[in-house]
Amino acid sequence: MPAERINTVKRTVVTAAAASLITSKAKVLKTKAPAAATATAVGTEALDPAKKPVAIDEDIATVHLYPKSQADRENAVNRHTGRKVTPFQFQVYDLCAQIPKGQISTYKYLSDALRSSPRAVGQALKINPYAPLPVPCHRVLDSKLFIGGFMGQWAHGEKIDNKKAKLYLEGVAFDETDHVVKREALIFNDFSVVVKAAVDSA
Repeated sequence: MPAERINTVKRTVVTAAAASLITSKAKVLKTKAPAAATATAVGTEALDPAKKPVAIDEDIATVHLYPKSQADRENAVNRHTGRKVTPFQFQVYDLCAQIPKGQISTYKYLSDALRSSPRAVGQALKINPYAPLPVPCHRVLDSKLFIGGFMGQWAHGEKIDNKKAKLYLEGVAFDETDHVVKREALIFNDFSVVVKAAVDSA
């Protein structure tokens, strides 16, 4: 009977599309991680206080219990939907949890790492039950680093204001068109993807 082996694979945006698919035999993808960003977000004291977003929910500190074992994940129920959290949703949440405070990523970067689609990633994050921590979905933006969506809302509205406020408190600023400023230094795309591959037992 085949057993399972778990590989941790580093995938960056550059290498995700070019990497070969994991087959039934375990294979390790070797990728070169990009050089660490020389600068990240600025402290909130350096941001313009006049541009601080007005929001109802600025919480960036609450930590929810996050299931890590297979057994716990099989029984995990989403507090927003009342349904079980799917394996794909956990894959998305595992990646999102890697985005450091003061940095941002995109739906496309996550979907490239998972070989999925940005829409599927967005749907999983829309009902993320582990926010703001350990799964900070407010740090995920659209491909052009526009504010994007949050909890089912897109571009404008109360929930988007909350997202912008959370990012402001983490030192991420937006311009008048709701695009991130100083974007190059803030992008995170060096994801570690856990891949399960079947291994023949001898």
